Amino acid sequence: MLRRWPLFLSLLLIQLAFAFSVGATTLWPKQAPARIISLSPHITETLFAVGAGEQIIAVTDYCDYPSAAIALPKIGGFINPNLEAIVALEVDLVILLASQQQTIRQLNQLGIDTLAVNNRTLADIQSTIETVGHATGHRQAAQQLLKQMADRIAFIRQAVAEQTPPRVMIAISHHLGDNVIDTVYIAGQQDFYNDLLQIAGGENAYQRAYPKVPSLSLEGILSLNPNVIIDLFPDADDHSASLSDIQSQWMALTSVNAVQNHQVHLIEADYATIPGPRVILLLEQFARLIHPTLVWPEGGIP
Repeated sequence: MLRRWPLFLSLLLIQLAFAFSVGATTLWPKQAPARIISLSPHITETLFAVGAGEQIIAVTDYCDYPSAAIALPKIGGFINPNLEAIVALEVDLVILLASQQQTIRQLNQLGIDTLAVNNRTLADIQSTIETVGHATGHRQAAQQLLKQMADRIAFIRQAVAEQTPPRVMIAISHHLGDNVIDTVYIAGQQDFYNDLLQIAGGENAYQRAYPKVPSLSLEGILSLNPNVIIDLFPDADDHSASLSDIQSQWMALTSVNAVQNHQVHLIEADYATIPGPRVILLLEQFARLIHPTLVWPEGGIP
């Protein structure tokens, strides 16, 4: 029986695939907007992180972090936002992804200001924090958040500087067949997972520039033969996969170096698939898993 990841994870793949060819379009509001709608989970998270949570009046169906976002009105999803609902809410600014070009055009035709951002790379995530902070009147808070992220990144870079980078494969989504690993979508060379991996002291086992979101069959995984495998899952409430079954299926690939080295790791976290400010938590997990012999601070990196 084929089990599939939930829709929002497919949307992540769409975002990663289409954000490459589209630059961010920025239309600055004349003053800090009092009524904001977010059309992506990572944008919602960013708004709250810079202190603009009270300005948000609606979000997408998939925005559930922080908990305050759950109670906000919902206006559809990434692909199908409800334009009538957006207009009815008398919004000052809609913040969305630059890849949502059709939605941007439709909103602008309706006289609604938009702010478009990217989330493909770590630099995009940092730029989004700065841009959103500026546009919403929370520039100082955004700069403080970026400083905290930069400090933690510098700490990890220094900690792994003398380590030999192992070849790591990051699985971001897959289909599961009859108790065997089937098709796996992995982090390529052009996304934020690859950026985090390099900072954490690893080398992406997939070295080709394209495709942007590679998919591997069982034969492809065996050919790649990574030293470390990190399989990412959203929060337990957002997927139906049995992690113990998946771990067993990975461990059945006995000819793969990562299996032989007991370096197959499953990360289940609500931030694991969201390219927002909490990627710094994922970065720290990557570093700890890739270099388990290093002494890491208890309670997290300061």
